[in-house]
Amino acid sequence: MPDSIMTGRALAAKCVEIAQREKTIYGYAMYGFQITTETIRRKARQNLNGWYTKANVAKLEKVANARPPVWGFDCVNLIKGILWGWTGDPAKEKGGAVYASNGIPDTNADGMIARCSGVTDDFSSVEVGEAVWMQGHIGVYIGDGMAVECTPKWKDGVQITAVHNIGKISGLNGRKWTKHGRLPHVDYGDAPAVDVEIPDYALGARLLKRGCDGEDVRELQSALIRLSFSCGGAGEDGEFGKGTETAVKAFQAAAGLEADGKFGPATLAALKAALDRLDDEAENRPPTYAVTLRGLTAVDVALLQEKWPDAEVSEA
Repeated sequence: MPDSIMTGRALAAKCVEIAQREKTIYGYAMYGFQITTETIRRKARQNLNGWYTKANVAKLEKVANARPPVWGFDCVNLIKGILWGWTGDPAKEKGGAVYASNGIPDTNADGMIARCSGVTDDFSSVEVGEAVWMQGHIGVYIGDGMAVECTPKWKDGVQITAVHNIGKISGLNGRKWTKHGRLPHVDYGDAPAVDVEIPDYALGARLLKRGCDGEDVRELQSALIRLSFSCGGAGEDGEFGKGTETAVKAFQAAAGLEADGKFGPATLAALKAALDRLDDEAENRPPTYAVTLRGLTAVDVALLQEKWPDAEVSEA
C-alpha cells in the first residue's frame, strides 16, 4: 500500500478535468461507470439505498450507451474512483478504476471525512485537494473559492461549484460546507507544488451575459464567429446583445452544455477545446484544390507533396 497515491493538486486537477472534459451524470454507488443498459440493469436490481427509482432509472437510460461514454459517479465515489485509478479509459467498464485498491476502503461521505486528518470548520485554512464535507455529501476543494462535487442538483453530475464559506461566485452554483480535511493517502506536503496544473479555465473566468460589454465580449464574439456561430448583425462590436446570446446558446447546445446564454467557466472550457480542435484540423488539413506557384523548384514541389500527398502542386 503506497504512503500517498497523488498530491492534493493532482487530485484537484483530475476532478476539474472530469468536470470540464467528460460527460458525467449522478449515479448512486457508481465510481466512474460507463452508463450502459447493462450497468443500469445491474444497479437497478441492487437498488442500493432505494435510489434506483423508475424516475432515476429513466434519467440514466436517456444517456445509456452513448459514444463517447457518459460516466456515472456519486459524491464520495468521485474521490474513491480517482484514488482507485480511474482514468476515463473507454475500453473499460469502470474507466480503469479497481474497487477498493490502493488501500482506499469503500466508505460513504461521512466515513471518508472521518478518515481525514486536520478536520476543521475554519475555511480560511482550506488547501487545494482537501475534502469539503457536509452531512451525507462530500467534494474536493480546487482553489480560488471553488470545489468540484458530484451532485444530482444543478447540472446533474460532476461540476465546479462555489464554496460559500469563502464567498459566492457569479455564474457558479454553490453551497456552504460544514468541514474540510486532508484525505488519506493524498500528499499535501511542500514537495514540488505543481506536478499537475489546475487549468486556468477553472480558476474564475469573468461571467459574461446579456448587457455586458468590453474587450472580453469582443474576444468571445470573435471566437464564436471562428467556430461558425454567427452573432447576428453585431459582429465583433463588444456588446453582449441578443445576437451574441443566441450564438452562445447555440454553441452551448452543440457542446452538450445547459443552453442558458451565459458565458461562464464551463462554456469557456468547451470553447477553448473547440478552438484547439479547429486549429489542429487547420494545421493538418491538406489543400483540396490544385495550385500553381511561381518560383517553385522540383524540390519544393516534392516537399509539398510529401506533406500533402492529395494536393496537386506544379511548378510555374
